[in-house]
Amino acid sequence: MALVVCPECEGRVSEKAFACPACGYPMSGKDPKSGWPGVIGGIAGTYISAQALITIIVGCVMFLSFAAIMIAAILS
Repeated sequence: MALVVCPECEGRVSEKAFACPACGYPMSGKDPKSGWPGVIGGIAGTYISAQALITIIVGCVMFLSFAAIMIAAILS
């Protein structure tokens, strides 16, 4: 299993990876019999990295916590 360079972020990615784990860039050259096709319905598949997903979730939780504190301060 060789490592290739991601064209987007220049990170090292396994040649068997569906997308770059750092930036989510979809890697080309996938096996057509694979369970994860590179193109779905004529539109390139969209991938999101685990780091981006965690950032979105933490940001939402922090926003809701801040909003709850502000509402509680206004109502009291």
